Amino acid sequence: MDFCDVIKARHSVRYFEPTPVDTDLLLQIVKEAQTAPSWVNAQEWRVWIATGKTLEAIREEFIPLLKAEAQSESDLPQAHRGDWSEMAQHNMAAFSQSRIDAGLLEAKLEAQSHLFHAPAVIYLTIPKKHSDWAVLDLGGFEQTLLLSAANRGLGTVPAFNLVRYPEIIRRHMGIDESDALAIGIAIGYEADHPLNHFRSSRQATESIVVIKD
Repeated sequence: MDFCDVIKARHSVRYFEPTPVDTDLLLQIVKEAQTAPSWVNAQEWRVWIATGKTLEAIREEFIPLLKAEAQSESDLPQAHRGDWSEMAQHNMAAFSQSRIDAGLLEAKLEAQSHLFHAPAVIYLTIPKKHSDWAVLDLGGFEQTLLLSAANRGLGTVPAFNLVRYPEIIRRHMGIDESDALAIGIAIGYEADHPLNHFRSSRQATESIVVIKD
């Protein structure tokens, strides 16, 4: 796929088909993500992939907690909207309202509580003792992974709620306490569902760029 087409094809998929994703395909996507830049080649990222019975066990424990909006115990602090800049809060509010206006709130909550019905979830970790630059590196790794998946016809959605209760994931995946669960990425084949037809807006490029000659 042409690179511009890959960029346009990538979007957050919030409802997946039950079709499993081939293990070799998942590994190839991770391998391509490893080409992302890293401070002095530190490469502190680690990748954990839950599928099949393991993912179903995690999902079974997550569903009642997410439906009840149980208190999060995430390894990285939850980013409450009030802690963001005024611009970010404005954009978040507009995004949330647009989804409500589209009549998708209930569908979003249902899909989210079931981990988006994904056949696989990729968990990305970094050491709990890490530099801020490791988080930046992990973001580059994540985006490269998302684009690789899109290039291969797979949908993805990175979501805080996928790592909201890390002790459950740690227990099922064998993740050491020294590693912080940074983000989860649901991955699979996109279902024909109204949630997947929704697109968020972006600011005008001119409003975020300053060029000085």
